[in-house]
Amino acid sequence: MGGNPDSNTDDGKVKLVFWAHQEDAFVEAYNKQIEAYQNEHPNVEIKFQTFPYEIYNQKLKASFSARTPPDIAEMFGTWVPEYSRNGALAELPNGEALSKEYYPAPVGAYMLDGKLYGLPMEYNIENGGMLIHPQMLKEKGIESLPSTWDELVDAAKKLTVKGGKGMKVKGFDFVSTDNITFTFLSLILQQKGHFWGENDHVDFQTPEAIKAMTALKALVADDKVADLTTFGGQLDTSDYFFQGNSAMTYRGPWTIAAGLDNYQVKDFDYVPVPSFTSEKPFFAAESGWGTVVAQKSKVKAEALDFIQFMAQKDRLKAWNLGTFTVPAKKEVAVDPEFVKENPYMKTSLAILQYGQWIGPIADRDYFFKQVNDHFQLIVTGKESVEDGLKTMERAINDSQDNHK
Repeated sequence: MGGNPDSNTDDGKVKLVFWAHQEDAFVEAYNKQIEAYQNEHPNVEIKFQTFPYEIYNQKLKASFSARTPPDIAEMFGTWVPEYSRNGALAELPNGEALSKEYYPAPVGAYMLDGKLYGLPMEYNIENGGMLIHPQMLKEKGIESLPSTWDELVDAAKKLTVKGGKGMKVKGFDFVSTDNITFTFLSLILQQKGHFWGENDHVDFQTPEAIKAMTALKALVADDKVADLTTFGGQLDTSDYFFQGNSAMTYRGPWTIAAGLDNYQVKDFDYVPVPSFTSEKPFFAAESGWGTVVAQKSKVKAEALDFIQFMAQKDRLKAWNLGTFTVPAKKEVAVDPEFVKENPYMKTSLAILQYGQWIGPIADRDYFFKQVNDHFQLIVTGKESVEDGLKTMERAINDSQDNHK
C-alpha cells in the first residue's frame, strides 16, 4: 500500500495506515470512529498512529516526499493546498456536490479547481465570540452586553483596571498571534472590503484596511484596554482570562474547554463580539483539521470510504462534541441536539454562514508574523498605519511569489 511498510495484506485483511496529531480528545474521538468502522467492515484493519503536533507537519512532508505516505492523514486545512497542487492527494468522488454540504470557510482549503481533496472535520473559527466574566461587567454597572463596536470599546474602558506596572485587568484583550490577524481581516470584511488582489497577492492599501488597522491600534495606544506585555509569551490570552487578568478576551470557542477542564472556572460566558459596522459580523477563517487520502495509496477506495464514513452526520456530530470543535458540516451545525449538548457553542453556531475561507496563503506562519510584527511597530509609534500596511503587504506578496 503506497509503499508504506506498515501496509500489507498477509492475513487477507485490507490494512489502512492512518496518521494524526496527538491531542487526547482528538485521539479518543478518532479511536471511536475506527472501532465503529472496523465493526462494520471486519475485512478492514486500521493502524492508527499519532505524532506530537510540533513534529507532525514535518513528518507528513517527509513521508509524502519519500513516496511512503500513510493511506489516510489528518491534515490542518492550511497545509492541504500544497499537497493537492502537487497531485499527492486522492480526489473524492462527487466532490463538488459533497463540498456544498460544508460551510465555505472550512472546506475552502480542501478544494482545488472545483475538485475536493479531503473532508474537514471542524470549522476553525477565531472570530465572532469572546470570553467574558459577567461578574466584572456587573460590578462596573454594565447592564447589557455590547451590541455595537462603540459600546464594546466603552465597556472595555470601564472594565480595564490599572495595576502597578501596567494593567491588572485588561478590558478587551485581543492581542494574540491569531487574533490580531483574524480581527484585522474581519474588520476589513465588515466594511464590505476585501484583502486579496490579483495573482494571489494581498491588498492592504485599501481605505478599509487602513481604517481596520487604525481601529486596532486605537484599542492599545489610545483606549488602553489591552497592551503588548504578554504577547508572544508561554501562556495563551485565554489562560490570562481564566486567571482573572482580563474581563473580555477575543478568542475562539476552543478555549472554553480549557476553562472548564484546566481551570475549573464556571463563572464565565462566551458571547457575541459586535460587528465593526452595521453589516453582519463577516470574518475570514482557515480551514481546520480534516482528513485526506494519499494518491499513492494502493487501497484508495477503502481509505476514501473510511473518511466518508466519519463524515456521516451522527458520526461527525459525536466527533465534534467529543473534541469540543465547531461543526464544519451544515447539517451538524443546525442540529438542535448539538447546541443542547454543548450550549457554549451557541454564539459561534449563529455566525458560521458569515465566514469565508481566508484564502490561498502560501506560508501561514510568515503571513501571521508579518501582520503581528507590524501591528506592534504601529502600536508603539515606530511605523505609521499606512507605512506598516505597505511593508507588510510587500513582504507577504514576496513570500507568495516565492512559493509559486
